[in-house]
Amino acid sequence: MISKVITASVRGISAMRISVETDISRGLPQVTVVGLGDAAVKESRDRIRAAIVNCGFQFPSARVTVNLSPACLRKRGSHFDLAIAMGILASSGQVFDRELSGTAFMGELSLSGDVKRCDGILPMIMELRRLGIRGVVIPEGNAGEAALFDDMDIYPVKTLSEAADVMNLNKRPADNSGRINAAGEGSELETPGDFGDVKGQEQAKRAIMIAVAGGHGILMTGSPATGKTMLSSRIPDIMMPMDKEEIIETTAIYSVAGLLKQDAGPVTRRPFRCPAAGITKAGLIGGGYPPVPGEITLAHRGVLFLDEAGEYDRDVLDALRIPLERKQVTLVRRGEKYVFPADCLLVAATNPCKCGYYGDGTERCSCTAEEVRRYRGKFTGPVKDRIDMHIYLYPVDYDALSDTDTMTTDEMREKISRAWLVQKKRYEGTNVRLNGGLDETTAGGICEADSAGEELLKNAYDRLGLNPRTVFKVRKIARTIADIEGEKHISSPHIAEALQYRERV
Repeated sequence: MISKVITASVRGISAMRISVETDISRGLPQVTVVGLGDAAVKESRDRIRAAIVNCGFQFPSARVTVNLSPACLRKRGSHFDLAIAMGILASSGQVFDRELSGTAFMGELSLSGDVKRCDGILPMIMELRRLGIRGVVIPEGNAGEAALFDDMDIYPVKTLSEAADVMNLNKRPADNSGRINAAGEGSELETPGDFGDVKGQEQAKRAIMIAVAGGHGILMTGSPATGKTMLSSRIPDIMMPMDKEEIIETTAIYSVAGLLKQDAGPVTRRPFRCPAAGITKAGLIGGGYPPVPGEITLAHRGVLFLDEAGEYDRDVLDALRIPLERKQVTLVRRGEKYVFPADCLLVAATNPCKCGYYGDGTERCSCTAEEVRRYRGKFTGPVKDRIDMHIYLYPVDYDALSDTDTMTTDEMREKISRAWLVQKKRYEGTNVRLNGGLDETTAGGICEADSAGEELLKNAYDRLGLNPRTVFKVRKIARTIADIEGEKHISSPHIAEALQYRERV
């Protein structure tokens, strides 16, 4: 008797439907699994045999052939165990072959028959949902992330016996209504404090507010103890909450990367990733085989913070060039193409030189001219060119430490919220989310200034030696400043402020 059970397989951060075809026929007792499965799939035969017997079922004393279709695609992972076990039970008549075409099974089996948590469950459910599958049996340890889908029948199970009960109509789906509001944070980032606690850096706070409001990458340069890290760590608190689609997208990435804890809910807080300076190129943009997401993908819809960027390897930083421009990472491994999203806000902080005090004014720099040039050369021209805003932080005066009239997180968030709503309405129906994502083909007349603003920009182009790309970046930043101020049109004050944030040689 032949049975067909639905499951899925992860491919990058997406998934594909897999049919588990099981045939029991006469012959010497053995189990054969075909369909380009990896070692974990091949080893499933022994796990499944023990699990079936230890849960009180009978393992067929016959020839069992299992085919993972489509057979031409490679399959990886231990989550096929449950689907294969259910196929064997259905083919041997130990469970009712009830609407197998409408229910999918995913989960790793222990020898005792327990269904263990697996990585990558969320993208598999997303793909099955897209294909019209409405019932999914998953490990109980993955129930938190699956709570995002209140329009599907989700059956969290602890054991193989409970999975069999689903087929025998003895188990009801979980009630996921409202669970997303009570879900765990996922990003594990505690609130670091208020922007109002950072004294004497009001200009830097203003620049950060503009960067977040328009999705503009920002590079902060300054000597030690000027507040670069303090400012950067507070950025997630001024970003708008993620909508449901962003939550699903972000949680899927963390699910594939194996960063969701047992029983963890979806990622509801925007990611804040701060990789160490010794990170490799593969660790930053992704790599390996099978490819896994890098830090820039884990920061998708959030912040990628490069602290002490001058300490990173130059080749590692240079690898950011294409992902920053295309908002995605494309990898090719063994003839297969993998695409990882990488739409994040890049925030980089660096000292002006190795010792940290070049141009400080209060401390003497001990670096040679060549050492300063080499240190600053870590950020190559093409990478710097893709960072819209460049600011310099100066040491804080003593009197500023007692200043109470400082911009707070709530004030910044309110202005950013207003700007985001304006942009959401402006770019509705397009692929652009924020002003920073505009290019010359999508900008149209959005970034055009009034006559006074255009005249100021023309004079700056001639006197400051700007290039066309820098002019376009100034226009985008000016558009964001106008959105923050609630202005429909870009005027000369907006252009003048935007010019302050250009890259200086």
